[in-house]
Amino acid sequence: MICVTIACGSHTRMIAEHQTLADSGVQLVELRLDFLRREPDVGRLIPVRPTATIITVRRKLEGGLWRDTEENRFRLLRAAIAEGPEFVDLEVDIADEIPPYGKTRRIISFHDIEKMPENLDALHKEMSGKSPYFIKIAATPRSVDDMFRFIRFVQQKNQQAKTLGEKGVRVIGICMGETGKATRILAKKFGMPYTYSTFSEERVIAPGMLVYRDLLDLYHYEQTNQDTDVYGIIGNPLGHSLSPLIHNRSFVEQKVNAVYVPLPLEDSEVSGFVQRAEEFGIKGISVTIPHKVAVIKELTRMDPAVEKIGACNTVVFRGGEKLGYNTDYLAAVSSIEIALGGNTKDEVSVLDNKNALVLGAGGAAMAIAYGLKRRGTAVTICDINGNRAYETAKQLDIEVIDWKARDKFKCDVLANCTPVGMFPKVDETPLDKAALHPGMVVFDAVYNPENTLLIKNARSKGCYAVSGVEMFVGQACLQYKLFTGQKASATFMRQLVKDAISAAR
Repeated sequence: MICVTIACGSHTRMIAEHQTLADSGVQLVELRLDFLRREPDVGRLIPVRPTATIITVRRKLEGGLWRDTEENRFRLLRAAIAEGPEFVDLEVDIADEIPPYGKTRRIISFHDIEKMPENLDALHKEMSGKSPYFIKIAATPRSVDDMFRFIRFVQQKNQQAKTLGEKGVRVIGICMGETGKATRILAKKFGMPYTYSTFSEERVIAPGMLVYRDLLDLYHYEQTNQDTDVYGIIGNPLGHSLSPLIHNRSFVEQKVNAVYVPLPLEDSEVSGFVQRAEEFGIKGISVTIPHKVAVIKELTRMDPAVEKIGACNTVVFRGGEKLGYNTDYLAAVSSIEIALGGNTKDEVSVLDNKNALVLGAGGAAMAIAYGLKRRGTAVTICDINGNRAYETAKQLDIEVIDWKARDKFKCDVLANCTPVGMFPKVDETPLDKAALHPGMVVFDAVYNPENTLLIKNARSKGCYAVSGVEMFVGQACLQYKLFTGQKASATFMRQLVKDAISAAR
């Protein structure tokens, strides 16, 4: 179940939003009375409630907006309980001041917006003595170890509650912040009775809280269970990534019991996460900027491309092994070959004896340069950071030129692997239009927008234009096969990406 929190300043608006949610199928709503600008009128809000309701009045200490005294907060909570809501949320330190009454069930809660409690078992024991129907702990992990320790605790307590049957008290465990967002998505897998979400993007009242429709539609929350396989993407930032969209929709289309979640990590967290991921049912991850290099040292095995390129974008966890792959290079080169009427299965590539210029020297550039060279192309690289370009050229045994010389370099294939032209700076291009010529292949790794200025210029000059959407979809299809053993639909994924890019405009 998904509980949607309503936090607004007006009684009229709170009532209207509650009804709208009920009409859309929401079964559980939390009313945050501490957000009301006027004195809360529980007689107006509770008796006519259209769904099961949690009443909460949160102090500023725990991230709430209650402005009045504790005495008045206790009076309000008692008055609210007298109206008979299904649930009331009481912080553990005040629970004794608000005795059980009527049929209203007690959610005994604890919130720490700065850190994770050291002794979770002691906290749980204290909360269990306050007549809880549910126990709710929301805290902020300071590290991946904090998050995994908390997940293990929640899983164990909910398993114990399941064993005890009606006497068991289930735990709602929330890791706050972007790193802990996945814990909200995976609440059912961890045995939680429900998870919290917000009414809209403008109403995110706790760090990491997701929008209701995203939980329902993007992460198919109601279809997940304790047997659901977990995949995800590590990187930082991840707000722009379309990987959760195309993988999750593909899982649903192919009836695969799996979910794909965002896992934003700092550089210092990569090692700890990869080492422990399999313990928590994570089957595989996509790896994006800036972790494609750092993740390599955590692998137990890798394909030759990862070793040569020095970048890994896919990790599969299997039987204690951490298997690393790079699907970028094959996807990019395949899209270029197809544009020229060839195929990666051709023994002699249509790229054989071609001359290519790769702009950029990061992970994507290294992958494409490696793939082009494998197919018989003479590759030259350049980057605004000359030292990085030189090191990449040395590693891959290819040529290098100065960034300022790129417009005069004659090539058959141009591959842009820089962010130049990416949304929102759509009026920029990494290469002057005059440098393009008919019959030239122009590949742009940027996929948002699909039709970058470089791609538009290429088409106007009679070039073969290949957008970044093709590479993005291609690498995702290869990842999907590594993850699930099933073949994804490139057509389906491509349309999802195009629709998402179009909707964002």
